[in-house]
Amino acid sequence: MILPKHLSLFFLLLTLLSTRVEAADFVVVVNKENPIESLYRSEVKNIFLGKKIFWSAGHGIDVLLQTDGNVHRGFVLEILNKSPRQLSMYWKQELFSGTAIPPKEYPDDQSVKNEVAANPTAIGYIDILQLDDTVKGVLLK
Repeated sequence: MILPKHLSLFFLLLTLLSTRVEAADFVVVVNKENPIESLYRSEVKNIFLGKKIFWSAGHGIDVLLQTDGNVHRGFVLEILNKSPRQLSMYWKQELFSGTAIPPKEYPDDQSVKNEVAANPTAIGYIDILQLDDTVKGVLLK
């Protein structure tokens, strides 16, 4: 069946719009020596927004963000309920107001894993396919 040109374009646009771009699956990671096994999503959100700054043992939390990419986008959208741009604006506002210091940023999964493996108070996120025995994955409740 041959459709008029405008209907063909309509169906093409409909198909393209209904195709979702999947973000990479992520896992929140901590140092293997960290006793944390699980966290509520709300706790993770508070940690990454600078509202929870100490672990239960009283040690400061070193928060690691990725700078860009599908893992970063998926984490920010799903856990922080923000777009990456909104998160960037949030941290600029917090820095300007003097209420918090933005997290350290790392370019990729391997950089985050290296820092988390070396720092007992660090928390970050990586592509779930990159999880290995150098860091510990945290169960999100």
